[in-house]
Order: sequence, then structure tokens, then C-alpha cells
Amino acid sequence: MLRRRLLIEWWAIAVLTAVLTGALVLTSATSRLDNAAYDLLQGWRAAPPSDRIIIVAIDDASIAAIGPWPWPRAIHARAIDRIAAAKPAVVAYDVLFTEPTTADATLATALRQVPSVLPLLAETPGLDGRALDLTPPVEPVRSAATAIGHVVLPHDEDGTARDALLAIDDGRRVWPHVMEEAYRLAFHRSSAAFVRAEQKQAFSIAIPYQAFAGGFRTVPFESVLSGDVPPAFFRDHIVLVGATAAGLGDRHSVPTRGGAGIAGIEVQANLLNALIADRTIREVPMVVRLFASIMPSLLLLIGFWRLRPSRALAASAAAILLMLLLPAALLVTTGFWLPPAPALLGLLLVYPLWGWRRLQTVDSAIGRELARFTADGGGGAPHAWPDSADGHAAQLSSSIAQLRDLRQLIADTIEGVADPLIVTTLDAHVLLANAAAEQLLKQGLSLPEGDWTDDIALEDGRSFSPRRTPLLAGDGTQRGWIHLLAEITAIRRAEQEREQALEFLSHDMRSPQAAIITLIEGDPERAAAPAVAERIVSHARRTLALADDFVQLARLRHARFEPEETDLCDSLAEAMDAAWPVASKRGVRIVAEGADEPRCVMGERDALTRALVNLLDNAVKFSPPEGQVRCRVGLSPEGDWVEVEIADDGPGMPPDRADAIFARFGSTVRRGAGPTAGLGLAYVREAIDRHGGMIAYTPAMPRGARFLIRLPAYRNRDAGRQPGESAA
Repeated sequence: MLRRRLLIEWWAIAVLTAVLTGALVLTSATSRLDNAAYDLLQGWRAAPPSDRIIIVAIDDASIAAIGPWPWPRAIHARAIDRIAAAKPAVVAYDVLFTEPTTADATLATALRQVPSVLPLLAETPGLDGRALDLTPPVEPVRSAATAIGHVVLPHDEDGTARDALLAIDDGRRVWPHVMEEAYRLAFHRSSAAFVRAEQKQAFSIAIPYQAFAGGFRTVPFESVLSGDVPPAFFRDHIVLVGATAAGLGDRHSVPTRGGAGIAGIEVQANLLNALIADRTIREVPMVVRLFASIMPSLLLLIGFWRLRPSRALAASAAAILLMLLLPAALLVTTGFWLPPAPALLGLLLVYPLWGWRRLQTVDSAIGRELARFTADGGGGAPHAWPDSADGHAAQLSSSIAQLRDLRQLIADTIEGVADPLIVTTLDAHVLLANAAAEQLLKQGLSLPEGDWTDDIALEDGRSFSPRRTPLLAGDGTQRGWIHLLAEITAIRRAEQEREQALEFLSHDMRSPQAAIITLIEGDPERAAAPAVAERIVSHARRTLALADDFVQLARLRHARFEPEETDLCDSLAEAMDAAWPVASKRGVRIVAEGADEPRCVMGERDALTRALVNLLDNAVKFSPPEGQVRCRVGLSPEGDWVEVEIADDGPGMPPDRADAIFARFGSTVRRGAGPTAGLGLAYVREAIDRHGGMIAYTPAMPRGARFLIRLPAYRNRDAGRQPGESAA
């Protein structure tokens, strides 16, 4: 129940975390945090400043030396003449020439001396609803320039310029960036970044800025104009001319470590440097962002399901550290930027949320179990503890103390059992054992997984009888077995002594009686007077019969019941053969009815035959001379029982003796006959009970005795009582 509740809570937290994290990614709600991390890391992606890039700065010193801004175009023409004389690879002149002057032709003449790029004037928003309007340089300056490009620099919401547009479309044509045009003039091909952007039709890239401003080689404009810079300084280089003076306002906030704004011409230098080294920065696709932001939280939740709280905390810290290092490594090595804030916030949300819900669920489960424990009488009064985590902890401590006492009580009880006691699982794994049992286990006692009914005999002579009881769980299901090994060493010794006594009775006591009979019958005249000899022989035979009946009854009671298919008709025939000599001598006829058809039962043939012999022997003994003993074998009306009936014409049993007719050592006195003491009928009753049958005595009318035996028929032996059960 607790595990199922925790699983529900786990899924709820997983879904909630995934939804919240996905919403953070889709809405860019964490852009400020992501931008802060990006600004801190992007400098590591920037390539070292290229030696081919030289900035000619229109700085404050140049303005002071030449005069206020704007300068006449003749001055720009003279500077270009100086630079062109040095044979540079390209000159990117980041100054707007959109207003006509009288010196435009002079400037155009200077520009034709060198590969040059001039910027467009961009106005946003444009007229008539256009996003922007672009104004190219005036003629003839425009025609003199080798290429025209834009210098539009987008800014994020916080005013920081992180991205650049490699090209823009004003509705009439696509204008590459000034630095892209400069790259093409210097290297005679498009940059790799532009090729990738053109394939995806996404021209926005992030610029990896140098860590600090002023990293590129820079010379003042005034020094170029005065000829102080040697021509070799510019040869085969990319010369960028632009304003750096503070008063000109061309400054932008960029993600540098210095934190201050840099001039527009230095922004262009950083972009050109990134194009040359092909080290731009691109944000990963939205699908990847969603996956990378949601999966850490889900993986951590999976770990929570299997980790202990202490390790779960360590796993959370490791996941957070990984999400701090992974974006940095990805940015530096591949140029892809994965905003880490959504994933980090998801990780920071998962641990306390899961910890809270798990604690709440576990606390509720503990509360319920403690309430059940209390209701079952194991935890004191229900109102003794407050309904809180502290209260549950206190009650749990008290309940555990009681369980500890109960465990000690159980241990003392088990140890107090003299016989070996073992508690096992269903697969025979030992859970508990007292000292006596542990000693047996050390001696190599093995516990069977199935039924265990055979006695155990040890080499030291001890014997044990196994008994087992199911071990039940709280819900009633069986979880194991309780084995009690009752020591029966004394019982087995008594059985041995009984067997010895039976042997003594059956052999040692019978031998003298048999010798007496042999001596008297061998020479009756010398032994004693005929009357005395007959009495001696009678008593000796009676002693032999008693000894034989006692031995047979004792063995029948203690022998294992081993039935087999037995035909009662055959047993009756054997009994009739055994009784025939006495019956013949007395002139008694034994007749059988229904014995020509097999009547089978599951029983012990010898025991049933002897029982029938005892009944026939009594019937013959008490029948008058020339009398008749009637035997009948058949089925009951229902067909479930085999019936054997034996009746005689003797004096019958007095009513006051009929109830004790089957008692051991009871006298069977019949009217008109002398008393007899024996175990014959007791043996019959014991044998019939052993087979799950019944025997009844009824007086025959007008005289005689009638015994009826009923045994379960073999064809329906599973109905009613089973063989071996006692009859009522």
C-alpha cells in the first residue's frame, strides 16, 4: 500500500516537474538567468584576436587634432589614400556617407584604389509600415565602394547586444553584414557561418566577445592621416575604420567581463574575428532544449526511487553540478548554447518536492499503521500522542520498544521449549531456532521443503517426531512453517521393550504351555488321571489362546496401516477352513451365502481374516452339537459397504453383558455356557475400526447370536469414512 502511494506521488511529481520545466523553456521565463550564465561563459568560446584585423580608431585624440565631427570627406579621402598605398586586403569604412557633398568625387576616387566596404543607414521602424528602411551611400561614393553591407545590431530586452545578423532582407534584396562582405573580399568566399545560416534561413548568430575591450590592434585616425604609420603595417590586413570617441555615441553594451560598453567598430571586429576563426555561438534547437531541460529532473526522480535519502541528496548535488558544467563544456567545445536555468530550476524543485511528498506519505502511512497497531492493543492509548511527525516518531519509538519486549518474550518462550523448535520460510530457510534446534542443525539436520512426517533418528540414539504448524502473516497468508521436533526417545525405547515383551509372551511363555500339552497328550496315562489331564490341557490351551490374542491385539494397535485390495469372500473362506476342524469335531455345519462373487475392500488381509476366524471360532464354540453357523457376504442397499454377517444357534449373550462384549479382557458369558475370558472379540473390534468399518451384535431370534460387519466397498472407498478412522 505504501509503495503504491509513493509510486502515485512519484508520477505526480514527475509530471508536474516536466510541465513546469517545459513551460519555463517555451516561455523563456528564465532568460535573465540564462543570459547571466551566457555572459559569464561566452568569452571562453572567443578565438584570440586575429593578427589580420587592424582598427583605425576615430578617437577623442584624433577629433582634438583634426577638428570637430563630422569631418570633411576630403579628410576621409586622404586617410584612405594613405591606407590604400599600403596594399591592404580590404578596408571596411564604418562611416555613413548618405548626405551629398562637394567632395564626394574625391572620396570616390580614393575608394576605388582598394577593396572597400561601406555601411547602409538603417532606420527602424521604416515608413509605410515597413520593419526598416535602408539608405545606401550617395553616388558616386556608392559606386566606388566594392561592396555595401548593413551594420544593424540587435539588442536583447536588457539592452545587451549578444547577437549579430549576418544578413537582412528589406523586402527588395538581401544585404549581407559589412563584416561578411569584408570576409568575402579578404578570403574570396562566403564565411562558413554564413553558409550554414543560409542553408537554415536563420541569419542570427551569437558573437563570442573578447573578455575585455581593446584586444585588437588599434591605431588612431590622426596617426594614419599624418603618415606616422608605416605602409607595411596595413599590407594584406583587414582594416576597420570607425569611431571610438565617447562623444560620438556609437557604443554598445556587450557581454564582456569588463562590464562597460564598447564602440561599434570593436563590435564589428569581434564579429569578423568569429567569422575568420569560425567560432560563432548557436542556441540548440527547441526540441533539444526541452529534452535536455526535462530529462535531468526525471533521471534524478528515478534515482530517488531507488536511493536512500542521504544518497539522494548527493545525487541532487551531482546533477546540479553536471547541469552547471555541461552547458559550459558544450559552449566552449561545440559553440552550442544550452540555457541551463530551466533544468537547474527543475532539479532544485524536484528534491524538496519529492522529499516533502515522500515524508508526508511515509508519515501518513506510519500514522495509519500506528493507529492499527494501537487498535490491535499494541501501542497504548490512541490519544497519547499528537498527530504530527514528532508525535508519530515518539509513538513509533514506544511501539518499537514494545515490539522489542515482545521479541524478547518470543525468544524466551522459544528457548523455554525443551524440544527443538524451528521457524522457517516456505522454502525451508530458517528464521528462528532455539538452542536445542541449533544443536541439531549444527549436526547436519536438513529441513525438507515438502511434507515432513518421518521420524528422525540420530546416531546418538535419540529419536524425534516432527510436527509442523503453518506460520501466518498479518493478512492471513501463509509465510512459513513452525516445526516442533518432539523427542520420542523414551517412547521408542518403550516400544522396543513392548516388542521384547510380546516376543516373550509369544515364545518364551508359550513354549512351556505347549510342552505341557505335548507331554499329557503324548502319554496321558502316565501324566495324570484322565479327568485331571483334560483339565490341565484345557487350561494350557486357554493360556496359549490368551497369549496369542494379546500379542496379536498389541501388534495390531501399533502397526502401521498398510491396506491393499482384499476380497472378503477369500478371507471368509480361509476363516471357514481354519474353523472346520473344531466344527467338524462338534458336528457343527458352517454354511456361506453370497461368497461366490468377489467383494473387495481396501484392507489388511491377515487382520481381516483373523477377525473372521475369531468370530467363527466363537460361533462354533457356542453352537449346540449338530448346530449350524450361517455366514453371508453382500453389499449394503446403497452399495457403499460390504457386509459380512455371522450368526449361530448358541445360547446368545445376556442383555447385561451385551454392551461390554468387545471390551478387552471382558468375559463373554452366554446363557447356558461357561464364562470365557479373552481378547478375541476385542481384536475383531480393533481390526474393523482400523479399516474404517463398523461391527454390531444383535441377538438372534428365538436364540443365538448375530454379528454384522460393514466395511467400505473398494469401488467407492472414498465415500464416507476413510480406512483407518474409528467407527462410532
